[in-house]
Amino acid sequence: MTKLLSSESHVSPAIAKRSSLAGTRSAADTSPGHSCSSKSTSKGNGDSKDSCPEGFLRDRFIADWSKKTASSPGTGVLGPTSYSAVYDESEDVIKSPTVTTSFRDFSKSLKRSQNLVDDADIQVGAELLLFLYQDFTLYERMSISKFCHCEGHVFAPALLRLLFASVRQMLNNAISDESDPLPDLIALSKKIFENCSKIIYVDSHMTPQDYFISMPNRWEVIGVIFSIIGSSAFLLPASDMVTLHPHAANVDRQGLSLVSISAGDKCLRFCENAGVISEPLSWALLAHASLLSFVYGDHDYRPWKILGDLSTLVYSLGFHQRQNNETLPFFLIEHRKRLLLGAYSIDKELATFLGRPPRISWRHIDVDLPLDITYNELLAEPEIRDAAIAQLDEDGWNTQGIVSRTTFVRSMYKIGQVRELVLELSLNSPLENLERRILEITELAAEIRSQLPPRLQAVSYNDSVTLSESNLMTLCFHLECLYNELIMQRILVKRTGYESQRLRSVAHEMLSALLIVNGHRAPDGRDNNTVAWNTSFYGLPSAGVLAIELLRQSQSTHHDPMFPRSEIIQNLSRFAGDLEYAIAREAGNYEICQQARKLIRSILDRVLSAPQVSLPASADVSSMPIEWLGSDDIWLNQDSDFMRWIHNFDWNQETSMGQ
Repeated sequence: MTKLLSSESHVSPAIAKRSSLAGTRSAADTSPGHSCSSKSTSKGNGDSKDSCPEGFLRDRFIADWSKKTASSPGTGVLGPTSYSAVYDESEDVIKSPTVTTSFRDFSKSLKRSQNLVDDADIQVGAELLLFLYQDFTLYERMSISKFCHCEGHVFAPALLRLLFASVRQMLNNAISDESDPLPDLIALSKKIFENCSKIIYVDSHMTPQDYFISMPNRWEVIGVIFSIIGSSAFLLPASDMVTLHPHAANVDRQGLSLVSISAGDKCLRFCENAGVISEPLSWALLAHASLLSFVYGDHDYRPWKILGDLSTLVYSLGFHQRQNNETLPFFLIEHRKRLLLGAYSIDKELATFLGRPPRISWRHIDVDLPLDITYNELLAEPEIRDAAIAQLDEDGWNTQGIVSRTTFVRSMYKIGQVRELVLELSLNSPLENLERRILEITELAAEIRSQLPPRLQAVSYNDSVTLSESNLMTLCFHLECLYNELIMQRILVKRTGYESQRLRSVAHEMLSALLIVNGHRAPDGRDNNTVAWNTSFYGLPSAGVLAIELLRQSQSTHHDPMFPRSEIIQNLSRFAGDLEYAIAREAGNYEICQQARKLIRSILDRVLSAPQVSLPASADVSSMPIEWLGSDDIWLNQDSDFMRWIHNFDWNQETSMGQ
């Protein structure tokens, strides 16, 4: 395991001791009584020494799972077709002196019995806590600093301060001997396991401080803390690290991110074994999915899997339904809405990026949008909060004319309905009325956008003008709308075989807008992940359409006067430069970006150096489809070796960084 800090830093040796957190074996694998030697003699010798007794692994496996089945995690929120719905809906009728029970009573009686926890898990939990304790101040400062610059859907500095303060207090209260904290942390770890199955009680009078400070002794919250630490280590620029802590500059940030992933995984495993269904678990899953995508890339299976768990939990908790305003505090209702919309947005993004069906659908969501106020206003005293709400319009949008983080996620949810229909169109079998369906979706998109605030309905931009953060977010929303149209035009071209001038136009506008967004990236690299995501998500498909069309036209004697060849060559060159220099090497999407750079530059070299090649007279250029790495048309066969290389390009191969 890589050391988190270099040898020059004065950090407790406990950090090096806990390097096993990032290993592939847990303490449970080596705990006393749970090991057996791999040394054994051949059966030909007539005996076997130091080998596992027959059935040892099987019996241990069954014993482990029998402990898990002793816990009853409950069912979560049940819908109108559930096994108990007909009884619950008629409870007033069947309730009588002779009918003394109901399914609702049965559900309430499903108390989670205390889970039997292995000593090895308690030991691992204690080591996780010790890892936090040794450098807690550094981790807290890193996390707050990161989210001060990039507030998330669910996590904001004001909220994180409460969570970190509660965990700090829990650790300090538990430790009586700072010179040897592990024994106390073992006892604390055991208490957290015992507390894991307890229900979190909430009432309408609870304040944000009361709520977020009340739950440090849960593995879900410890998992959130680790994922936030890992994301901060991965995303914070080096210039910020120097100012946070005397030894922060020596932190091995990549190593800390990997340790945080491993620690977060263990916390989630603890929750799974205990059958936990809780709101903090949804925070932990969202934070962990984000960290996995930062480190391993959005194409990796792991963030997609965790996002599936989050989708399941959101439905089980009933966050897709209207909340009872009489029993829940206002801030919690709003926070749950933000969590739901955050999960919904990420679900659409990854589903689009991977070309897979989304898991959370607008068809099953029945909640009002979160109010367009800041997190500080949401968590403030009622007088301040109510004053901010009074400034909103009747639909809950802010009236300052800015695009805040909440404005953006509200608008992304609105247009998410269109993205779902577009994905449905792309994933389903070909339709006979394809053009009509595309027209209907296009009209719906225009209607939805016309109902948004004016600042989101139209966008004007100039490459030479410095844009505010609000204007950049407006431009990113415009990119999202353009991407819907790009996907539909690609479907139309792919399934009909007709050329689409509109496809080229949309791709050109998308790439031009993206280059402007990338041109405003932070000099210190604090937005590296945003740049990597925008470049991968919006840039690769739009640049691909233009690169293939450029290659097609370079091999044709019938040049389209409407095709801005020179400008597209310049934009593709700039985009290839962004792929090479604007994407940090540690970014999860770095490798796929470098594969795209290699391919685009090869096409540019081909176009700029090769002589014009005439197509056969029988070839009708106007009827040739434009496809990104996926067409067999005659214009792609002018040089069989080159085009075979394009079609067989391996996006997972190692890229030579010298190219």
